[in-house]
Amino acid sequence: MIGRVASLILFSWMFWGSSMAQNSQPNVLFIAIDDLRDYVGYAKTFSKVRTPNIDRLSKMGVSFTNAYCQAPMCAASRNSLLTGIYPFNSGAYGFQKRKEMPALDVITLPEHFKNNGYYVVGTGKIHHGSDYDGHGCSPEEWDEYWPSVSSPRDGSHGKPIESEFKQPWGHFKFGPTDSGDEAEGDHRHGEWAVNRLKKGFNQPFFMAVGFFRPHLPWFVPEKYFEQFPVDGLSPVIKKENDLNDVPAAAEFFGHFMHVGRYAYDVEITQKEWHQEALQAYLASVAFTDKQVGKVLDALENSPYANNTIIVLWTDHGFHLGEKQTWSKFTLWRESARVPLIISAPGMSKNSICKQPVQLIDLYPTLNTLCSLPLAGHEEGNNIKPLLRNPKANWKHPAITVAGKNNYAISTDKWRYISYFNGDEELYQIEEDPHEWNNLAPNPKYGKVVQKLRKYIPTGGVDNYPGSTLPVYYDRNTWDIEQITKRSIQQYQQRKQK
Repeated sequence: MIGRVASLILFSWMFWGSSMAQNSQPNVLFIAIDDLRDYVGYAKTFSKVRTPNIDRLSKMGVSFTNAYCQAPMCAASRNSLLTGIYPFNSGAYGFQKRKEMPALDVITLPEHFKNNGYYVVGTGKIHHGSDYDGHGCSPEEWDEYWPSVSSPRDGSHGKPIESEFKQPWGHFKFGPTDSGDEAEGDHRHGEWAVNRLKKGFNQPFFMAVGFFRPHLPWFVPEKYFEQFPVDGLSPVIKKENDLNDVPAAAEFFGHFMHVGRYAYDVEITQKEWHQEALQAYLASVAFTDKQVGKVLDALENSPYANNTIIVLWTDHGFHLGEKQTWSKFTLWRESARVPLIISAPGMSKNSICKQPVQLIDLYPTLNTLCSLPLAGHEEGNNIKPLLRNPKANWKHPAITVAGKNNYAISTDKWRYISYFNGDEELYQIEEDPHEWNNLAPNPKYGKVVQKLRKYIPTGGVDNYPGSTLPVYYDRNTWDIEQITKRSIQQYQQRKQK
């Protein structure tokens, strides 16, 4: 009798699991990581990175080495991705609150899936914030959210070891903690996702999992720091006097934007902590990779393993001293380029794609992969052809925006940057991946500049009120050189006090 009952239970579980796995529409696992630059194994940018789980996912799908965000900062990037609207068409260049912007009053990506028969769940940092503070993550988008829609992410972390704690300036803090993974909010987000997959779904699901690290502060358990002994770390690849050939506007974005938060002269006067900061960043990446791994494990051990699209993306990059900058917010490649991996049933596996793509492309692409109707307002490109054939012909550039009339245009061979005051940069990224040699002033490349200028959007809208970005993003009459000099003096005076 017991055997018959056990057999019946096993048969019922197999039937239930099989029915869930055979949904006609694929499920979506949507993994977001904050501030993760191109320091992942598949990108082969820095040899010391340890991302075995992200690299495992890379072998399961198509990994993009030339993917770019639409804005090099958290809120603006996420607003663009989740609404499918470019910042230059919405005015959301900064930390605007999506719920207060008419241009962003559209059906978001998760909401679109919910409206089309998907069970939509989420945890962690997907939108920049919550409906409560106006930054997104609204009740109408989700069937479930943990911890809650009004408190979407658990930002807690372990206690830093006092003797190892470093704070070069402001909120730029890092150091190992004396706790285990369980003290970290990202660990709990990962655990929730694992348990939710085990619980099961009765319809196709869209699951968003957002991890906060490696966003500052770089506090993770000591065991992750121990993986990267400072003495064994090669320095970040950079060039002395790299700013000698960039225009005034470029220095403005690289330095003045960060004064008071990211100090101008740190690169020159505080080099003693650079390797420790690199260690902390790599440790934070390794910690996050582990959280990604346990979610992938749970999916692979579930009935959904063969019918789930997996997307891993990050909202923007991060400078680690290149061009004398420790931050994001710039239009250079360290800040604008992002890891992006898409694994989808029936698409290419273990492939690298070098074509330029954008985060805004995810909205129409996921619609197509899941056979959903288009929402109607999407402005990105459907990159499904590249998922079938990563070497397919592709004529679309990637467009990154840093405030009104500041654009970076990325193709497979070139990066062209145009600033609001007419300043320009041009880099041949195949030969100069670090953007060390600005070719824009060279008449030899005049035709290239002229061709790339045609991709600059016309009629960019003004910065929408409510942004915490400095107002000088919208002003085209300021003397950038004088502003930069004055801001340096102000910082030095504060430092002396």
